[in-house]
Amino acid sequence: MPRPRTTRRKLAIGLSGAAATLVATAGIALAQAIPNPPDGGPPQAPGPNVVTVACGPNQTSIVKTDASPTTENAVAFQQLPGAVTQFAVPDGQSRCVKVLLTAETACQGELAADFCYVRALIDGVPMDPNGAAFQAMDSEDGSASAHAYAWVKRVGDGPHIVRIERRVGNAGTTFWTDDWTLDTSVFL
Repeated sequence: MPRPRTTRRKLAIGLSGAAATLVATAGIALAQAIPNPPDGGPPQAPGPNVVTVACGPNQTSIVKTDASPTTENAVAFQQLPGAVTQFAVPDGQSRCVKVLLTAETACQGELAADFCYVRALIDGVPMDPNGAAFQAMDSEDGSASAHAYAWVKRVGDGPHIVRIERRVGNAGTTFWTDDWTLDTSVFL
């Protein structure tokens, strides 16, 4: 008769584990509903928005770097000077493009706390993750520090242009950028 107890015990343990998983999953889903995101963006709907892009072997990498500080005060996105690359995909083929930006930045201003935002565009279209204009690279505290972002997108054949843009949330804020590196890697 020990068999029924073992089976019942396994069933009880299995149900307990399933219940714990369900509670944890529900807790995570509730935790993701953010009415006032800390990046200054609009309220966000609950749930993940995961984008998966399959990339093969690396075909080429175009790297640009600049150690000259520049500033931006525009609330509309403006290109980071020099942060643009071009490449071409052969006819009838596609490529996975990964863009990595690293930079020393500071977000400074006299007004209330603000944010300094970045985005990567390929052929004028935001790459993933697409932060809908609210990917905060830095927040206003005035001190310079290192930051990084990476984006990905699969594109078809033809010529392509990748560019990095930046903006501030309030025109009274200065987005200072220095010592940046832009790595545009193209994969099969």
